[in-house]
Amino acid sequence: MSRLTFEGRVAIVTGAGRGLGRAHALLLAERGARVVVNDLGVALDGAGASRGPAESVVAEIQSAGGAAVPSFDSVATKSGAANIVRTAVQAYARVDIVVHNAGPVTFAPFGSLSYEQYRQLMTTHADGGFLICRAAWPYMERQRFGRIILISSQAALSGLPNQAHYVMAKTALTGLARALALEGAALGIRANALSVTGYTRMMEGFFHPDVPERPAIESMAHAEAWWRRYVRPELVSSVVGYLAHEHCQFNGAIVDTGAGRISLQFLSMTEGFVDLDLTPESVRDHVSDIVNAAGGTRAFTDAMAFLEWQYQKMVAAGATPVSTS
Repeated sequence: MSRLTFEGRVAIVTGAGRGLGRAHALLLAERGARVVVNDLGVALDGAGASRGPAESVVAEIQSAGGAAVPSFDSVATKSGAANIVRTAVQAYARVDIVVHNAGPVTFAPFGSLSYEQYRQLMTTHADGGFLICRAAWPYMERQRFGRIILISSQAALSGLPNQAHYVMAKTALTGLARALALEGAALGIRANALSVTGYTRMMEGFFHPDVPERPAIESMAHAEAWWRRYVRPELVSSVVGYLAHEHCQFNGAIVDTGAGRISLQFLSMTEGFVDLDLTPESVRDHVSDIVNAAGGTRAFTDAMAFLEWQYQKMVAAGATPVSTS
């Protein structure tokens, strides 16, 4: 089988100065992409700023014979996102791939979580995803080609204590990927959400239960070195490389990966129960029917497919069919 390469392609990777973003930028560049390495150089909680991380990754790519330019604009503002895309177009005349990886992480119990902490994460993760995709979209549309990878988290669908704001932000990116996939399908643009697990500075705190607001992984608290060995960022980047390639078959998918494992995650629905005169009492009396998955479950390609399914269920329960005359 031929090697997947990116000659002629231009990629933007946000949050590419460290950890997972750095690994994504290096893989794309090593396989021929010209890369915009975007990073503000902030701390894990979003504080401070430094050009060092982005410049270091650019130097690493260039020393290996690749092509890259740094970007120090914030993806969290309309002007910043526009400047990131402008950097790619001015340097390389096109934009083919967007990997939105940037985003700070903070921990706080919901009862003490401030609105400012909430907005900080939503602005970079969710607003940033929207803004960078919106800025790149016209170029992808004209090219009739684009690949969008929005980095999400298992926390988006499974939840995580002391991170309600992070969970909300990552869930928003999952919804954005599914919406863009539908609109981009006829334009040659594919968008996917990638839920990732990689040993980075974000995960370091999980191994230290003495920091009470961070959820510790109890069974692995003694084995941080094991995670460092097997849950490597570059394994996640291999999936990014596939999703960014023209041969990618996924569109609107929720892909989950970590430690060399890759899975497709999806939302499904039980057949449930229908009462055209539903009351609280009928809900109470049919909980077992509502949760029963023995009759199979359904996954929907989009909301319109769901509405069609709901219509068919209602007619089967006795609703008058819509007249076709």
